[in-house]
Amino acid sequence: MTTLLTSPVQPSAAATSPRASSACSTLGVWCCALLWLLPVGCQTTPSSSGRDAGTTRIQPHLGTFVAITVHHPDTDAAHRAINAAFAEIRAVDKLLSIHRPDSELARLNQLATKQPVQASPELFAILTRVLTLARESKGAFDPTIRPLADLWGFIKKEGYRLPTPTERRAILPNIGWNKITLDPPRRLVRFANPGLSIDPGGFGKGYAVDRAIHRLQKLGIKNAKVEAGGDLRVMGLPPGRGHWTIRLEDPQKKGNRISIPLRSGAISTSGNYENFFMSGGKRYSHLLDPRTGLPVQGIASCTVVAPTCLETDALATACFILGPESGLRLFKNRIGILWFTEERGKLSAIKSLNFPE
Repeated sequence: MTTLLTSPVQPSAAATSPRASSACSTLGVWCCALLWLLPVGCQTTPSSSGRDAGTTRIQPHLGTFVAITVHHPDTDAAHRAINAAFAEIRAVDKLLSIHRPDSELARLNQLATKQPVQASPELFAILTRVLTLARESKGAFDPTIRPLADLWGFIKKEGYRLPTPTERRAILPNIGWNKITLDPPRRLVRFANPGLSIDPGGFGKGYAVDRAIHRLQKLGIKNAKVEAGGDLRVMGLPPGRGHWTIRLEDPQKKGNRISIPLRSGAISTSGNYENFFMSGGKRYSHLLDPRTGLPVQGIASCTVVAPTCLETDALATACFILGPESGLRLFKNRIGILWFTEERGKLSAIKSLNFPE
Protein backbone atom coordinates (compact mmCIF):
# COMPACT_ATOMS: atom_id res chain seq x y z
CA MET A 1 0.00 0.00 0.00
CA THR A 2 1.04 3.52 -0.60
CA THR A 3 0.86 6.46 1.77
CA LEU A 4 -1.82 9.08 1.71
CA LEU A 5 -2.78 12.66 2.36
CA THR A 6 -6.07 13.53 4.00
CA SER A 7 -7.49 16.82 5.11
CA PRO A 8 -10.90 18.10 6.16
CA VAL A 9 -11.06 20.67 3.37
CA GLN A 10 -13.39 21.28 0.47
CA PRO A 11 -12.72 19.07 -2.57
CA SER A 12 -10.77 20.47 -5.44
CA ALA A 13 -12.32 21.11 -8.83
CA ALA A 14 -11.06 17.73 -9.93
CA ALA A 15 -13.22 16.07 -7.30
CA THR A 16 -16.39 18.04 -7.98
CA SER A 17 -16.37 18.17 -11.76
CA PRO A 18 -18.80 15.89 -13.63
CA ARG A 19 -17.56 12.50 -14.72
CA ALA A 20 -16.14 12.62 -18.22
CA SER A 21 -17.75 9.29 -19.05
CA SER A 22 -19.67 6.66 -17.13
CA ALA A 23 -16.92 4.06 -17.07
CA CYS A 24 -13.61 5.21 -18.53
CA SER A 25 -11.94 8.56 -19.11
CA THR A 26 -8.42 9.43 -20.21
CA LEU A 27 -6.86 11.71 -17.65
CA GLY A 28 -3.37 12.16 -19.04
CA VAL A 29 -1.04 12.63 -16.12
CA TRP A 30 -3.57 11.87 -13.38
CA CYS A 31 -2.94 8.71 -11.46
CA CYS A 32 -3.62 7.24 -8.16
CA ALA A 33 -0.82 7.01 -5.63
CA LEU A 34 -2.23 7.68 -2.19
CA LEU A 35 0.16 10.02 -0.42
CA TRP A 36 0.04 11.20 3.17
CA LEU A 37 2.88 13.60 3.86
CA LEU A 38 3.92 12.35 7.29
CA PRO A 39 6.79 13.93 9.24
CA VAL A 40 9.22 11.60 10.96
CA GLY A 41 8.52 10.87 14.63
CA CYS A 42 5.47 11.63 16.76
CA GLN A 43 3.52 14.85 16.55
CA THR A 44 0.41 16.38 18.03
CA THR A 45 -1.57 18.86 15.98
CA PRO A 46 -3.72 21.10 18.20
CA SER A 47 -6.98 22.69 17.12
CA SER A 48 -6.38 25.65 14.86
CA SER A 49 -8.06 29.00 15.20
CA GLY A 50 -11.63 29.05 13.96
CA ARG A 51 -11.64 25.44 12.81
CA ASP A 52 -11.19 22.19 14.71
CA ALA A 53 -8.14 20.55 13.17
CA GLY A 54 -8.39 17.74 15.69
CA THR A 55 -5.64 16.12 17.71
CA THR A 56 -3.19 14.07 15.66
CA ARG A 57 -0.36 11.85 16.79
CA ILE A 58 2.02 9.83 14.64
CA GLN A 59 4.07 6.84 15.76
CA PRO A 60 6.16 4.19 13.99
CA HIS A 61 4.43 0.80 14.04
CA LEU A 62 3.92 -2.15 11.68
CA GLY A 63 6.97 -1.18 9.63
CA THR A 64 5.46 2.18 8.71
CA PHE A 65 4.01 5.32 10.31
CA VAL A 66 0.59 5.16 11.95
CA ALA A 67 -1.32 8.44 12.26
CA ILE A 68 -4.42 8.82 14.43
CA THR A 69 -6.59 11.95 14.40
CA VAL A 70 -9.41 12.50 16.87
CA HIS A 71 -11.87 15.39 16.85
CA HIS A 72 -13.07 15.93 20.43
CA PRO A 73 -13.66 19.11 22.47
CA ASP A 74 -11.65 17.71 25.40
CA THR A 75 -8.00 17.50 24.35
CA ASP A 76 -7.08 15.28 27.30
CA ALA A 77 -9.86 12.85 26.38
CA ALA A 78 -8.62 12.87 22.79
CA HIS A 79 -5.11 11.94 23.92
CA ARG A 80 -6.41 9.13 26.13
CA ALA A 81 -8.39 7.75 23.22
CA ILE A 82 -5.38 7.96 20.90
CA ASN A 83 -3.24 6.15 23.49
CA ALA A 84 -5.81 3.36 23.63
CA ALA A 85 -5.93 3.15 19.83
CA PHE A 86 -2.14 2.87 19.62
CA ALA A 87 -2.32 0.06 22.20
CA GLU A 88 -4.58 -1.80 19.76
CA ILE A 89 -2.03 -1.30 16.98
CA ARG A 90 0.71 -2.77 19.18
CA ALA A 91 -1.52 -5.72 20.08
CA VAL A 92 -2.07 -6.49 16.39
CA ASP A 93 1.67 -6.36 15.79
CA LYS A 94 2.18 -8.94 18.54
CA LEU A 95 -0.57 -11.09 17.02
CA LEU A 96 0.38 -10.93 13.33
CA SER A 97 4.02 -9.92 12.88
CA ILE A 98 6.12 -12.61 11.21
CA HIS A 99 9.28 -10.75 12.25
CA ARG A 100 8.91 -11.34 15.99
CA PRO A 101 9.10 -14.90 17.34
CA ASP A 102 6.53 -14.26 20.08
CA SER A 103 3.70 -13.50 17.64
CA GLU A 104 0.93 -16.04 17.26
CA LEU A 105 1.10 -15.99 13.46
CA ALA A 106 4.87 -16.63 13.49
CA ARG A 107 4.30 -19.64 15.72
CA LEU A 108 1.49 -20.90 13.50
CA ASN A 109 3.67 -20.57 10.39
CA GLN A 110 6.36 -22.63 12.08
CA LEU A 111 4.10 -25.45 13.25
CA ALA A 112 1.14 -25.72 10.87
CA THR A 113 3.10 -27.57 8.18
CA LYS A 114 3.78 -30.36 10.68
CA GLN A 115 0.48 -30.67 12.50
CA PRO A 116 -2.87 -28.90 12.96
CA VAL A 117 -2.46 -25.84 15.17
CA GLN A 118 -5.23 -24.40 17.30
CA ALA A 119 -5.50 -20.65 16.73
CA SER A 120 -6.91 -18.10 19.14
CA PRO A 121 -10.48 -16.97 18.41
CA GLU A 122 -9.17 -13.65 17.06
CA LEU A 123 -6.55 -15.11 14.73
CA PHE A 124 -8.92 -17.79 13.49
CA ALA A 125 -11.54 -15.14 12.69
CA ILE A 126 -8.95 -13.09 10.79
CA LEU A 127 -7.78 -16.08 8.76
CA THR A 128 -11.36 -17.01 7.97
CA ARG A 129 -11.99 -13.53 6.56
CA VAL A 130 -8.69 -13.46 4.69
CA LEU A 131 -9.24 -16.82 3.02
CA THR A 132 -12.79 -15.80 2.12
CA LEU A 133 -11.40 -12.75 0.31
CA ALA A 134 -8.84 -14.95 -1.44
CA ARG A 135 -11.60 -17.27 -2.63
CA GLU A 136 -13.87 -14.42 -3.73
CA SER A 137 -11.00 -12.88 -5.73
CA LYS A 138 -10.33 -16.21 -7.47
CA GLY A 139 -6.88 -16.29 -5.91
CA ALA A 140 -5.78 -12.84 -7.11
CA PHE A 141 -5.28 -11.96 -3.46
CA ASP A 142 -3.23 -14.70 -1.82
CA PRO A 143 -1.69 -14.36 1.66
CA THR A 144 0.82 -17.14 0.90
CA ILE A 145 2.65 -15.27 -1.90
CA ARG A 146 5.78 -14.31 0.07
CA PRO A 147 8.13 -17.02 -1.36
CA LEU A 148 7.33 -15.79 -4.86
CA ALA A 149 7.99 -12.15 -3.97
CA ASP A 150 11.25 -13.21 -2.34
CA LEU A 151 12.27 -15.05 -5.53
CA TRP A 152 11.96 -11.79 -7.49
CA GLY A 153 13.85 -9.78 -4.83
CA PHE A 154 10.85 -7.71 -3.74
CA ILE A 155 10.97 -8.68 -0.05
CA LYS A 156 14.45 -7.28 0.64
CA LYS A 157 14.04 -4.61 -2.05
CA GLU A 158 17.49 -5.46 -3.36
CA GLY A 159 18.95 -8.11 -5.58
CA TYR A 160 16.05 -7.78 -8.02
CA ARG A 161 16.12 -10.42 -10.72
CA LEU A 162 14.06 -12.03 -13.46
CA PRO A 163 13.44 -15.62 -12.36
CA THR A 164 13.50 -18.24 -15.06
CA PRO A 165 10.29 -20.11 -15.91
CA THR A 166 11.79 -23.17 -14.23
CA GLU A 167 12.41 -21.22 -11.02
CA ARG A 168 8.88 -19.85 -11.02
CA ARG A 169 7.37 -23.28 -11.57
CA ALA A 170 9.47 -24.68 -8.73
CA ILE A 171 8.20 -22.07 -6.24
CA LEU A 172 4.49 -22.18 -7.15
CA PRO A 173 3.77 -25.35 -5.11
CA ASN A 174 4.60 -23.25 -2.03
CA ILE A 175 1.92 -20.72 -3.00
CA GLY A 176 -1.80 -21.22 -2.62
CA TRP A 177 -4.45 -19.97 -0.21
CA ASN A 178 -6.47 -23.13 -0.92
CA LYS A 179 -3.67 -25.23 0.59
CA ILE A 180 -4.65 -23.91 4.02
CA THR A 181 -7.27 -25.99 5.83
CA LEU A 182 -9.44 -24.45 8.55
CA ASP A 183 -11.42 -26.52 11.04
CA PRO A 184 -13.94 -24.04 12.55
CA PRO A 185 -15.36 -26.18 15.38
CA ARG A 186 -11.88 -26.69 16.86
CA ARG A 187 -10.23 -23.55 15.39
CA LEU A 188 -7.51 -25.69 13.84
CA VAL A 189 -5.23 -24.51 11.02
CA ARG A 190 -3.19 -26.86 8.84
CA PHE A 191 -0.90 -26.21 5.85
CA ALA A 192 -0.80 -28.79 3.07
CA ASN A 193 2.77 -28.01 1.88
CA PRO A 194 5.98 -27.75 3.95
CA GLY A 195 6.98 -24.47 2.24
CA LEU A 196 3.65 -22.74 2.88
CA SER A 197 3.31 -19.73 5.20
CA ILE A 198 0.97 -16.79 5.73
CA ASP A 199 2.28 -13.26 5.18
CA PRO A 200 0.15 -10.51 6.77
CA GLY A 201 1.52 -7.88 4.36
CA GLY A 202 -1.73 -7.80 2.39
CA PHE A 203 -4.12 -7.53 5.32
CA GLY A 204 -2.32 -6.86 8.62
CA LYS A 205 -2.19 -3.07 8.51
CA GLY A 206 -5.81 -2.93 7.42
CA TYR A 207 -6.87 -5.11 10.33
CA ALA A 208 -4.85 -2.98 12.75
CA VAL A 209 -6.60 0.16 11.50
CA ASP A 210 -9.99 -1.52 11.99
CA ARG A 211 -9.14 -2.48 15.57
CA ALA A 212 -7.99 1.04 16.36
CA ILE A 213 -11.24 2.48 14.96
CA HIS A 214 -13.32 0.01 16.98
CA ARG A 215 -11.46 1.00 20.14
CA LEU A 216 -12.14 4.68 19.50
CA GLN A 217 -15.82 3.89 18.97
CA LYS A 218 -16.01 2.05 22.30
CA LEU A 219 -14.50 5.09 24.01
CA GLY A 220 -17.27 7.29 22.63
CA ILE A 221 -15.24 9.07 19.95
CA LYS A 222 -17.51 10.12 17.09
CA ASN A 223 -15.13 11.66 14.53
CA ALA A 224 -11.69 10.22 13.78
CA LYS A 225 -9.37 8.79 11.18
CA VAL A 226 -6.63 6.18 11.44
CA GLU A 227 -4.01 5.52 8.76
CA ALA A 228 -1.21 2.97 8.59
CA GLY A 229 1.06 3.19 5.57
CA GLY A 230 -1.69 4.13 3.15
CA ASP A 231 -4.50 2.00 4.56
CA LEU A 232 -6.98 4.46 6.01
CA ARG A 233 -10.37 4.35 7.71
CA VAL A 234 -12.57 7.17 8.95
CA MET A 235 -15.58 7.44 11.19
CA GLY A 236 -17.86 10.42 11.51
CA LEU A 237 -16.87 13.64 9.78
CA PRO A 238 -14.50 16.55 10.35
CA PRO A 239 -16.38 19.34 12.17
CA GLY A 240 -18.34 21.49 9.75
CA ARG A 241 -17.53 19.32 6.74
CA GLY A 242 -19.49 16.84 4.68
CA HIS A 243 -16.59 14.46 4.03
CA TRP A 244 -12.90 13.76 4.48
CA THR A 245 -10.82 14.74 1.47
CA ILE A 246 -8.37 12.13 0.19
CA ARG A 247 -5.82 13.41 -2.32
CA LEU A 248 -4.54 10.91 -4.86
CA GLU A 249 -1.03 11.62 -6.09
CA ASP A 250 0.47 11.19 -9.54
CA PRO A 251 2.99 8.29 -9.49
CA GLN A 252 4.82 9.92 -12.39
CA LYS A 253 5.93 12.44 -9.76
CA LYS A 254 4.63 15.46 -11.67
CA GLY A 255 2.80 16.88 -8.67
CA ASN A 256 -0.72 16.45 -9.99
CA ARG A 257 -3.47 15.42 -7.59
CA ILE A 258 -7.09 14.43 -7.69
CA SER A 259 -9.34 14.70 -4.63
CA ILE A 260 -11.69 11.96 -3.48
CA PRO A 261 -14.45 12.69 -0.94
CA LEU A 262 -14.65 9.91 1.65
CA ARG A 263 -17.74 10.05 3.85
CA SER A 264 -17.33 6.76 5.68
CA GLY A 265 -15.42 3.50 5.62
CA ALA A 266 -11.91 2.79 4.41
CA ILE A 267 -9.66 3.36 1.41
CA SER A 268 -6.45 1.70 0.18
CA THR A 269 -4.35 1.80 -2.99
CA SER A 270 -1.98 -0.66 -4.64
CA GLY A 271 0.42 0.76 -7.24
CA ASN A 272 3.30 -0.35 -9.45
CA TYR A 273 5.51 2.64 -8.65
CA GLU A 274 6.86 1.95 -5.15
CA ASN A 275 8.66 -1.40 -5.25
CA PHE A 276 9.83 -2.17 -8.77
CA PHE A 277 12.84 -2.53 -11.01
CA MET A 278 13.50 -1.92 -14.70
CA SER A 279 14.93 -4.52 -17.06
CA GLY A 280 15.14 -4.22 -20.82
CA GLY A 281 13.10 -1.02 -20.70
CA LYS A 282 10.23 -2.81 -18.94
CA ARG A 283 8.90 -2.19 -15.43
CA TYR A 284 8.53 -5.16 -13.09
CA SER A 285 6.62 -4.37 -9.87
CA HIS A 286 6.06 -6.27 -6.63
CA LEU A 287 2.39 -6.80 -7.53
CA LEU A 288 2.68 -10.40 -8.67
CA ASP A 289 -0.13 -12.57 -9.94
CA PRO A 290 -0.03 -15.61 -7.62
CA ARG A 291 -1.56 -17.75 -10.34
CA THR A 292 1.22 -17.14 -12.88
CA GLY A 293 4.15 -15.95 -10.78
CA LEU A 294 4.53 -12.85 -12.99
CA PRO A 295 4.10 -9.12 -12.32
CA VAL A 296 0.94 -7.55 -13.71
CA GLN A 297 1.47 -5.28 -16.72
CA GLY A 298 -0.66 -2.38 -17.95
CA ILE A 299 -2.07 -1.34 -14.56
CA ALA A 300 -0.53 1.65 -12.78
CA SER A 301 -2.68 1.60 -9.64
CA CYS A 302 -5.93 0.50 -8.08
CA THR A 303 -7.81 2.26 -5.28
CA VAL A 304 -10.58 0.52 -3.35
CA VAL A 305 -13.22 1.96 -1.00
CA ALA A 306 -15.08 -0.44 1.31
CA PRO A 307 -16.57 -0.53 4.81
CA THR A 308 -13.49 -2.01 6.53
CA CYS A 309 -9.78 -1.49 6.08
CA LEU A 310 -9.02 -5.20 6.06
CA GLU A 311 -11.21 -5.40 2.95
CA THR A 312 -9.61 -2.43 1.20
CA ASP A 313 -6.10 -3.63 2.07
CA ALA A 314 -6.68 -7.06 0.53
CA LEU A 315 -9.00 -6.08 -2.32
CA ALA A 316 -6.85 -3.21 -3.61
CA THR A 317 -4.22 -5.85 -4.32
CA ALA A 318 -6.79 -8.30 -5.69
CA CYS A 319 -8.37 -5.79 -8.05
CA PHE A 320 -4.96 -4.59 -9.24
CA ILE A 321 -4.12 -8.19 -10.18
CA LEU A 322 -7.55 -8.87 -11.70
CA GLY A 323 -7.67 -5.69 -13.80
CA PRO A 324 -10.84 -3.75 -14.65
CA GLU A 325 -12.74 -6.41 -16.58
CA SER A 326 -12.51 -9.21 -14.03
CA GLY A 327 -12.46 -6.86 -11.06
CA LEU A 328 -15.71 -5.17 -12.05
CA ARG A 329 -17.36 -8.49 -12.78
CA LEU A 330 -16.50 -9.80 -9.31
CA PHE A 331 -16.79 -6.72 -7.10
CA LYS A 332 -18.60 -3.82 -8.82
CA ASN A 333 -21.72 -4.17 -6.65
CA ARG A 334 -19.80 -4.48 -3.40
CA ILE A 335 -16.97 -1.94 -3.30
CA GLY A 336 -15.86 1.26 -5.00
CA ILE A 337 -12.92 0.70 -7.36
CA LEU A 338 -10.73 3.09 -9.36
CA TRP A 339 -8.03 1.81 -11.72
CA PHE A 340 -5.45 3.77 -13.64
CA THR A 341 -4.28 1.79 -16.64
CA GLU A 342 -1.15 2.64 -18.59
CA GLU A 343 -0.39 2.12 -22.26
CA ARG A 344 2.57 3.72 -24.03
CA GLY A 345 2.91 6.26 -21.23
CA LYS A 346 -0.74 7.30 -21.39
CA LEU A 347 -2.86 6.88 -18.26
CA SER A 348 -6.60 6.21 -18.33
CA ALA A 349 -9.09 5.97 -15.46
CA ILE A 350 -11.66 3.22 -15.13
CA LYS A 351 -13.96 3.12 -12.13
CA SER A 352 -17.02 1.41 -10.77
CA LEU A 353 -20.21 3.44 -10.70
CA ASN A 354 -20.22 3.50 -6.89
CA PHE A 355 -16.72 4.97 -6.49
CA PRO A 356 -17.07 8.21 -4.47
CA GLU A 357 -16.92 11.50 -6.32
